[in-house]
Amino acid sequence: KRCPDRYAKAVSNARRLSLDFRFRSGRDAMDSRATRDLDRLVHFLAAHPDSEILLLGFSDSAGDPSFNLQLSRQRAQAIAAELAIRGVRPASVEGFGAAMPVVSNTSESDRERNRRVEVWLRPRR
Repeated sequence: KRCPDRYAKAVSNARRLSLDFRFRSGRDAMDSRATRDLDRLVHFLAAHPDSEILLLGFSDSAGDPSFNLQLSRQRAQAIAAELAIRGVRPASVEGFGAAMPVVSNTSESDRERNRRVEVWLRPRR
């Protein structure tokens, strides 16, 4: 009920993978786990050739909402670019700004958890 309609539509008939990519404040630079996670994701996708992935980016709520929306999209695009280098083309790359925080934005560690790119898998269309 708390998700944007665009998000609900994007993830219909999809399942979320237990993998999120995290980012530093105000940047689209990935954290140190990202390279390892990218390689794991590519390996996983090789075993699921009839599936496609969706990358959905989010930000924390600190700062200007329009900047956060743009930054969330850039974060998803950064993951898509890294996957493209590895031969994977996502079906969808979208940003949702500060929508749908996973935790409150009251501390830096909480905001860090909200700065993410979710990875979803759905049957290839």
